[in-house]
Amino acid sequence: MNISAIGVNTLKGIGKGIAKATKTRPAKWLGDKFDGNLEKALATAVVGSIIAKDGIGCAMYVTQSMNNKKIPDEKRKFVAALDLTNGLLMIVAQIGMFLAMRKYSGAIFNKLFDKSFNPIARSNNISRMRMWMGKKGETVLKKLGLEKIFDDKVQKGALDVFKFVLDTAAATIVGKRVIVPLIATPFASKVEKWLDKREKMKNGELPAEEPDKSSPSMKGNEKVEEPVQKPAIDEEEITNLLDIYKKNHTES
Repeated sequence: MNISAIGVNTLKGIGKGIAKATKTRPAKWLGDKFDGNLEKALATAVVGSIIAKDGIGCAMYVTQSMNNKKIPDEKRKFVAALDLTNGLLMIVAQIGMFLAMRKYSGAIFNKLFDKSFNPIARSNNISRMRMWMGKKGETVLKKLGLEKIFDDKVQKGALDVFKFVLDTAAATIVGKRVIVPLIATPFASKVEKWLDKREKMKNGELPAEEPDKSSPSMKGNEKVEEPVQKPAIDEEEITNLLDIYKKNHTES
């Protein structure tokens, strides 16, 4: 068997594997979900693959930082915490920006390109298409529905391209490269303190956290000490003392 035959057999095996994969339940579910919306399927696949790559990279970076002997011990936890928070924030930010732009990108397109796709512009563009097509082309397009072709192909195609570019750019550029670097370092400091405190408690260097006695729930368990009442002074005793004082001073 020559090399070309091996290559053909390999391609056939790959083709059979892909064909079987398309008949699985997840593949059918994805097909039904994105049926007739290729732009949404493409954008979701692109952003999803980037998020999966960032998740795997986050796990690898954290493991490498924790076991990297070249990093000083006092800085190793911070570096690992920074890698962890940076990876998690990148995933969350990309998902959030992608979903947000999926919701508003259509409205942004209509706002920006209203002059290109309003009724007047639509009529002018259809007239130009008739002129470009000539009589034969116009006859064919008239049977197919020239206005429907303009709405379904031209306007929808422009909207799909705009949404794909804007949604993926918002996720991969704004979310990943702008928002995450601004908040990753403060979050990393908090994660480092939490990890350090947890490790010290595990090693017995720190006592377990005691409940806050100032909270209302703890005040009910405390014994309230009643104030000690001083014995009342008899008024007659005061009178006798005054009499004694006056007597002593009058005699002197």
